Amino acid sequence: MSYASSVRTIAIAALTPLLEKNVTKTLALDAPVILSMSRVIVFAFAVGMLKQIWHAGVAGWPDAALAMAVVLALPVLGALDRATPDQVMSFAKNLVGDVCHPGQSEGPALREPSKYDDHRTD
Repeated sequence: MSYASSVRTIAIAALTPLLEKNVTKTLALDAPVILSMSRVIVFAFAVGMLKQIWHAGVAGWPDAALAMAVVLALPVLGALDRATPDQVMSFAKNLVGDVCHPGQSEGPALREPSKYDDHRTD
């Protein structure tokens, strides 16, 4: 096996996860390779996150949650790609509905803390 053939094999193996998986998108364009933009963005974000964790470490739950979101981004993108527009809108409404309640412009209603919330003996 020649050097050029080895480099070509490695390049194809590295690009395979970034290629467009939707057949209608690949057949519509007359190009040998079509990259999925959403997969490229997730990959670039994962590389940036890995660089940050490598240099600074995981500082707490926000960093860990962001790293988990990057790991789960591709399966969620795949599921949303196969979903109907109504299902995608329903998913987005459920996702945003937990953060923004209808009829409230200032976010979720605040309540007075209970004396039992601090886990101290009174």
